[in-house]
Amino acid sequence: MPKNLNSDITKLITKYLSIREHSKLELQNKLSQKGHDLSDIRECINEFSLKDVQSDIRFTEEFIRSKLKKNKGPRLISSELVSRGIPDSTINKKISEISYHEWCKAAFLALNKKLNGSIVSIEDKDKIYSFLISRGFEHKMIKYAIDEQKDEC
Repeated sequence: MPKNLNSDITKLITKYLSIREHSKLELQNKLSQKGHDLSDIRECINEFSLKDVQSDIRFTEEFIRSKLKKNKGPRLISSELVSRGIPDSTINKKISEISYHEWCKAAFLALNKKLNGSIVSIEDKDKIYSFLISRGFEHKMIKYAIDEQKDEC
């Protein structure tokens, strides 16, 4: 492998990781688009992983935290993580570390924000249900959010 190519890839990986955590697949895709050889890319990414500079687990934790703050549900987050190359076992483990109560609270906050900013009312159950399903929440979480919203009215 030419030294300058490895150096170019290394510089790019360092740049990307200095901005935010990235999954291995995200890094691989970005570097492939720049025209670098896939085997060289994988070799460099593995070096970063072995040194714990790049971590799919850390990426997953940050990603979940970020999406939870935006009131997204576990199903949507899981789907997005799969598309970023994170293994199901890692996703399930990290999603389960968030308490059920926190997921319900996020569903309630998403619903509350939706109702405050639109013409949809708590009586439009189909629209509410569809909205919260699209945000990745499970049926029990949606029921909790609707019940809590009714209690506030």
